[in-house]
Amino acid sequence: MTFLNTSQSVALEAQDHWANLRRGEKSSLEAIYRSHVHDLFNFGMRIHSDETLVKDSIQDVFIDLWNYRSKLCSDVVVKQYLFKALSNRIQKELGKSAKRSAIHWMSEQETLISSPEQDLINDQQSSELSSKMREALEDLPIRQKEVIQYLYFEKLSYEDTSRLLDITIRSTYTLAWKAINALKKSILVFITYCFIL
Repeated sequence: MTFLNTSQSVALEAQDHWANLRRGEKSSLEAIYRSHVHDLFNFGMRIHSDETLVKDSIQDVFIDLWNYRSKLCSDVVVKQYLFKALSNRIQKELGKSAKRSAIHWMSEQETLISSPEQDLINDQQSSELSSKMREALEDLPIRQKEVIQYLYFEKLSYEDTSRLLDITIRSTYTLAWKAINALKKSILVFITYCFIL
């Protein structure tokens, strides 16, 4: 007898709801929404920090799912499909000339415990580093934000990420390298500045 882990059973349930949605069952659309809305919101906020835009984009994704249900592909990974649809919707809303916005991402720093004064310094440096990381992420193009989100937050493989971004695996590696390199440069400048002080 084969036992499925929780994520496998959730994925299978999502596939069942997807098939039912394609047949016009509104309750399945609602079930997919309830199962994924939290993850979609968190994902959307990491791409763009405008909460209203993200919420509206999620609603639009589900309206489109219902309106075009008969044209939906049967063979999809539901969560990945929704992420890609949301990303496309946000980019469409932002347009090509939109300003890049901050990603909500806080880096975790270990603080060495030595003295109240040192703790205060460490806290301040950690806060400044987190702020610098947010600024560095804000400066990344949206596609680079996406690749960081998929690979490091959603823990997707390069293959899955390339499918979601609709680019080759080689291009995915290049995009990830550019994003990480840009972040490293920004943080390195900050750390060097801290040591000089």
